[in-house]
Amino acid sequence: MNSEMSRLLDMTTTANSRIRPAAKFFFNGDKKFFVKGVTYGPFKPDAEGNHLGRPEQVDLDLALMRQAGLNLVRIYHAPPRWFLDRCATAGMRVLVTLPWEKHIEFLRERSTRKQIAENVRAAVKAHAGHPAIFGYLVGNEIPSTMARWLGARRVIEFVEELIRIGRGIDPDALFSYATYPPTEYLLPQNADFCCFNVYLHDQPDFERYLLRLQNLTGEHPLILGEFGMDTIRHSQEEQAEMLGWHIDSVVKCGLAGTTLFTWTDEWFTGGEEITDWAFGIVTRERKPKKAFHTIKEKLGRSDSALPHRPLPRAPFVSIIVCSYNGGDTLAACLDSLAKLNYPEYEVILVDDGSTDDTAYIAAQFPQVRYIHQSNNGLSHARNTGAAAAKGEVLAYTDSDCMADVDWLYYMIGTLVSGDYAGVGGPNITPPAKNWIQACVAAAPGGPSHVLLTDTIAEHIPGCNMAFYRWAFESLGGFDPEYHKAGDDVDFCWRIQQAGWVIAFSPAAIVWHYRRFTLRAFLKQQDGYGEAESLLRFKHLIFFGPTGTAKWRGQIYGTPRFSWFVNRPVIYHGIFGEGFFQSIYPTPQSDVAAYLSSIEWFALTIFLFGLGIFLPALRIVPYLMLGGTLCVALSYMVRAFIEPKFDTMRARLLVIMLAFVQPLVRGFSRYFTWLRFKRTPASVIRRHEHLPEPARSSGSLSRRVFWSEQGRDRHYLLGAMFELLEEEGWRYSTDSGWNEWDIQIYGNFWWSIALQTVTEYHGGGKCLTRVRLCNRLVTTTVIFNLIAASLLIYRQLNVSHVEIWSIVAYLVFLVFLGTRARALKSRVAELVDVAALRAGLQRVTRRSKIASTESTPEVQVPVNVTDPASSQLP
Repeated sequence: MNSEMSRLLDMTTTANSRIRPAAKFFFNGDKKFFVKGVTYGPFKPDAEGNHLGRPEQVDLDLALMRQAGLNLVRIYHAPPRWFLDRCATAGMRVLVTLPWEKHIEFLRERSTRKQIAENVRAAVKAHAGHPAIFGYLVGNEIPSTMARWLGARRVIEFVEELIRIGRGIDPDALFSYATYPPTEYLLPQNADFCCFNVYLHDQPDFERYLLRLQNLTGEHPLILGEFGMDTIRHSQEEQAEMLGWHIDSVVKCGLAGTTLFTWTDEWFTGGEEITDWAFGIVTRERKPKKAFHTIKEKLGRSDSALPHRPLPRAPFVSIIVCSYNGGDTLAACLDSLAKLNYPEYEVILVDDGSTDDTAYIAAQFPQVRYIHQSNNGLSHARNTGAAAAKGEVLAYTDSDCMADVDWLYYMIGTLVSGDYAGVGGPNITPPAKNWIQACVAAAPGGPSHVLLTDTIAEHIPGCNMAFYRWAFESLGGFDPEYHKAGDDVDFCWRIQQAGWVIAFSPAAIVWHYRRFTLRAFLKQQDGYGEAESLLRFKHLIFFGPTGTAKWRGQIYGTPRFSWFVNRPVIYHGIFGEGFFQSIYPTPQSDVAAYLSSIEWFALTIFLFGLGIFLPALRIVPYLMLGGTLCVALSYMVRAFIEPKFDTMRARLLVIMLAFVQPLVRGFSRYFTWLRFKRTPASVIRRHEHLPEPARSSGSLSRRVFWSEQGRDRHYLLGAMFELLEEEGWRYSTDSGWNEWDIQIYGNFWWSIALQTVTEYHGGGKCLTRVRLCNRLVTTTVIFNLIAASLLIYRQLNVSHVEIWSIVAYLVFLVFLGTRARALKSRVAELVDVAALRAGLQRVTRRSKIASTESTPEVQVPVNVTDPASSQLP
């Protein structure tokens, strides 16, 4: 693996190196470590109170485990030193479960909490640094009714404290807590990995639940802590079959490993020998069952590599990397793409007019196809790469990303598993180099996926996505209007509007650098704000009043228990005894969005100014600002910052970024609107030259046109689109959610909504009506609010009516009226010219129609099913 990835993993390659988590996987040195575990014991305690049997029997068991391909044992009591030494000699890792009295009200008495903490401290201290230790589980399956009684948040905080205690003693060991479906919400934030005990004997249900857990656990590795089948109530054949598909499903769903329950039928718990259960893969006499041979077949390799299962189909993939001055991270990106575990693929680098050393770096990778173009923007570069690609599947990542070695394996495995048009995966932040990078990574506004279900995505980030070529070409590729960002969002929404589905693969990860400096972060948010403005006019239904996207799905990850906004909801079942007590993140808070929006902040500033003249209002802006700060404070409290950089200084920077980020984005949205959604004055001042018969007076708000050749509204709209493009007007087309057909952006104050309808009168006779409506733009509303407020304040604070201020405001209103009429008159001219081009005749007065009988639909050479199409004739 390249040196940069090695730095990220921060591992050694010695024989006794400790296992390290990295995103969704474990690593030993620079190689992945897939957990192939089995539970061991407890057995009847010996004279010293150990629950692991005789050393001689342990040696025999460990040797037999290694034959089966196992590499880890999970035990349920703190082990003696000799047991760890034997495991190290046999090449087995040990996952230690630390027992304590979880069935009692353990948080009520301080002495009880102190005793539990002391037990954890003593157990970890006894074996700190031992090379056989994989990690510790500081608890196991707290009863769901007790967790509900004590409160989920209190229980999680207590478990997190136990992890902090253990990590302070042995920082190189891994720490977690073993939960299970009745308490799936007990997910400590500071755990190194997530561990679930799951017993589901139906494979489709099992895989669906694993994918839910993969999304719920976010960027942590996920392993199963227990899974098995009793061979008293089931046959050995059933056990072998189930454990076989269990391993296949674990690999397919991208888990970091699994732990089978249990090694032997010999089992001692609750002070007595258990004889009515037989979950072991060997008997009490250590005779292998049929499941042993199945496991050996699935896991029998001597190393700990991921046991790849063959994909049902492996289409040729074209990986397209677009870069603009991305030389700092490009080499690591291309190096990671050269080492993927996938049979056939190509890598295409599109250089979007870079001025750094991108071309030189690309030359160091002769297997990469290098394409240089002038700086035309991200969307254009992605389309260029697709045009040069040979693959059936087009996969996209960015030059500031590094792909996991199994990225394509999981990505394509998900894509070919169902009727999908595309697939995406998570992008994970590499470890930060300094505290500012850590804060930027923890700040809001980074690229993320949005899921409709655990397997279906509403949005996948552009740095980790793949689509079938047929879907890409059917949509015409990426919209080149998006130069910096937003093209991936637009493409995903268009995919769904076409009736296709985007899948999500939680294990198909790329490492994605966040911005290295505060300036770069703010510049990124400025670009996102510009993209949101462009997206809003194309996909208006997906945006709220403040201009931010309103996702139908959820931004997944481990729900954080916040004290102010977005608190997760837990389903406990009746009386707290549900078998699957699920946790659900709440939808994005509309209140929080309003309180942190630039509109709210602008209103706060306005009221601050108004409070200078109206003392009674002075408290209001302070309360409004307090609400904004509460939202930022809530984000700061629940933000995850890398532990070594998690200081008060870092938290304060995060709260500042949470406060500033929506303001920067909001300002960019409005600035983009003013720049891109306003037609140049020179275009508006220009007048059309109509032939004398086509010139007529009448209402500017309505136009009526007649045709006896079946030329209906679609011909008129097609000619209108051509005319708007020719003259350089700014406009939006109905996306299917609007009451207008075209919205034409005019001057600083007004826009025009154009709507059409056609009456069909038989024999190809069509009467098309056009309606033009003035629409206020945001700047007009703001200026009117300010002017009206000042006028009212002035009149309330003088003893007589000031005519001059009223006259000034009336003059302003007259000015707005003249601007509105001038714009409508100009647009009416456009409509007349478009009608002339479309072969329609203007009707200037009420005319009697000869017949009103309906006729069959007139066939026109346009796709009338898409009213937003710009390809009308």
